[in-house]
Amino acid sequence: MNNDTKQIAGVIFGMTAGLALYKFFSMPKEKRQEICTHIKDTTNELLNNAEDTVEKVEHYMDEFNSKGEGDVIDKLYVLKKMFRNLYGTKKNYLL
Repeated sequence: MNNDTKQIAGVIFGMTAGLALYKFFSMPKEKRQEICTHIKDTTNELLNNAEDTVEKVEHYMDEFNSKGEGDVIDKLYVLKKMFRNLYGTKKNYLL
């Protein structure tokens, strides 16, 4: 991956993170608390089932590493699938 691609990816990631933060802090306090509670509960569940969590993450990292050097979009898609699998719910909090 050349520098231009990394810079473009960095700008896109920064803009996405900024938008997510803006949406998060624009929500009512109760809604933000609900999201934080979901993340804490899910993280505790993942830590309590550490062996299963490690197996899931290793599976996604193997898939991530199998992508080529220039397949940035495919690698990001693998990470998105991983986080959706680990933290996903039927409720979309930031949409």
